[in-house]
Amino acid sequence: HAAGRGTPLGDVDPAMMALMRRIAFAEAAAMADAADAGLAGGPALPNLIHAHRDELRQAAGGSLDLMVIDVIGSLFDQILSDPKVPPQIAREIARLQLPVLRAALGDPSFFSSRRHPVRRFVNRIASLGAGFDDIGDAGAQRVLGRIRELVDEVVQGDFDQLELYQSKLAALEAFVAEQGRDEVRAQGDAAELLAAKEDELRLRQLYAQQLHGELKGLSAPEFLRDFISQVWSQAVVAASERDGAEAESVRRLRQVGRELFMSVQPKTSSAQRKSFLAELPKLMKDLGEGLDLIGWPEASRREFFGRLLPAHAESLKAQPVRPLDINLLAREVDGALQRPLPSREALRAAPANLPVLDEVIAEPSFSAEEAARVGLVDESQIDWNGQIDIVIGEDAPVTTADTAIGGLPTPSEPVEPTEGRALAEHVQVGFAYRMHIGDAWQKVRLVHVSAGRTFFVFHHGTRHKETVSLTQRMLVRLCETGRLRAYENAYLLERATARARRQLAAMGSAGA
Repeated sequence: HAAGRGTPLGDVDPAMMALMRRIAFAEAAAMADAADAGLAGGPALPNLIHAHRDELRQAAGGSLDLMVIDVIGSLFDQILSDPKVPPQIAREIARLQLPVLRAALGDPSFFSSRRHPVRRFVNRIASLGAGFDDIGDAGAQRVLGRIRELVDEVVQGDFDQLELYQSKLAALEAFVAEQGRDEVRAQGDAAELLAAKEDELRLRQLYAQQLHGELKGLSAPEFLRDFISQVWSQAVVAASERDGAEAESVRRLRQVGRELFMSVQPKTSSAQRKSFLAELPKLMKDLGEGLDLIGWPEASRREFFGRLLPAHAESLKAQPVRPLDINLLAREVDGALQRPLPSREALRAAPANLPVLDEVIAEPSFSAEEAARVGLVDESQIDWNGQIDIVIGEDAPVTTADTAIGGLPTPSEPVEPTEGRALAEHVQVGFAYRMHIGDAWQKVRLVHVSAGRTFFVFHHGTRHKETVSLTQRMLVRLCETGRLRAYENAYLLERATARARRQLAAMGSAGA
C-alpha cells in the first residue's frame, strides 16, 4: 500500500483498512479461481458486508462507523437485486463493495455529494449496463470487458485514493465515447455528415461573431446591428454555400446589408430624403428575398419590420448631418460587410462557445436523402398536440428527500433530472432513454454527441439497429414536452438509497 500518494478518501483506522483489503483480496482470489475453473459467468457475488458484518463491526471506530457499515450493507442488498442492472454488470459492481465501504467510512462527502468520484464510477457502470437490451451482443460484451478491467484495477489498487476513481471514470467515459463513434460508423457515415453540418453551423456563428465585432462601435439602433450580424449574415453565408463566395448573389446581399445600415442614418439633404423614399420599396423587396433564402419565420419578420419602419421615420425627421460624416460611416460599414467569410481553418482556432443564433436559422439544412441517412427527426414528424401515454411500470421519480439518511450527511445537490428541460443538458453517451416517436415509446441508447453538441445520435433495436438523430433544438423540445425521458428513474445509488429507506420505514411501521 503506497500511502501518501494522491489524496486519501479521509481517515480510516489502519486495522479496519487492513481488514477491508484482506476481504477484498480474498474475494478477488476466489473469483480468479472461479475464472480458472470456467465459472466466470457464475452467480453474482454475495453481499460481502453482511457476510463479514461481525468482523467489520469489531474493527469499527464508533457508533457512526457501525451505522455506515449497516447502511452500505443495506444499499448493496438493493444494488444486487436491482432489476435494471444486468446480472453480469451487477457482478462487477458487487466487487466494489469494500472500496465503496472504504469511501463511506472515511469521507462524509460520499453521502452528501452526488459528484463524488466513487458514486459516479458505480452509477456510471450501472447506467451503461442498463443501456443494453442484450448484454450478450458484441458491443455490450466489449463494454463489460472494459468495466471488468477497470474494476480489477480498483480492487487491486490503492482504493483509498481519490485519484484512482477519477482516472478510472475518465478511462471508462473515453472508452464508451470511442465505442459509440465506432457503432455510428458501422451504420454508415452519419457521424461524418453531422460533423460537416456542425462545421457549417459554426462557420455561420463565427461570421456572425465577426460582423458583430465590426459593427459594435458604429452608430445605429442596437436591434439593427443585431439583425445584420445575427440574421443577415446567415443570408450571405447561405448564398455563398449555394453559389460560391465570389458570386454576384453574395456581392448583392452584402450591398443590401450596407444599404439597410445606412437607411436609418439621418439624411444630409431634402434631395437625399427624396432619393431614400424612392429606393425604399426595392430595399424592402431585397430584404424579403434574402430572408426567404434562410427561411426566417414570419413572426420574427413582423417584429423586425415593426421596429425598422419607425427608425426610418426617425431618420427622415432628424437634423441633417454632414455628407463627410455619412461617407465615413458608409466606408466603415462597407469594410465590415466586405470582409471574407471565415475559413474552416479559422474554425479550428475558434472558441467553443460561439454566439447562439436565432433558433430557426441555426438549424442546419438537410436534403431529404441526408435526413434519411442519419435518421433525422423533423418537427413535422411529431404530433405535438397528441396525448402521450404514461410509461407503464415506470418507477416514481426519486427526490433529494428520498436519498437523505438520518444521522448521515444530507445530500447537498439535487438528484439528476430524469425528465423535462433540464434532462437535455444531462444526457450521457451510453445511457438509455425512453423516446416517444411515431405513436409509441422506444427504448433508445445515446451513442454519439457531435463535438459542439449540435447533434445527438441514438440507436434502438437489437439485431437490426436503427439510427435516430436529433438536433439540439429537437432534443430540448422532446424533453420539454415529455417525449424523451431517462430510462432509469434515478442513478443506481440514489434509487438503492430510496428503496432502502422505504424498506426501513416499512419495517419500522410493522414493528410499531
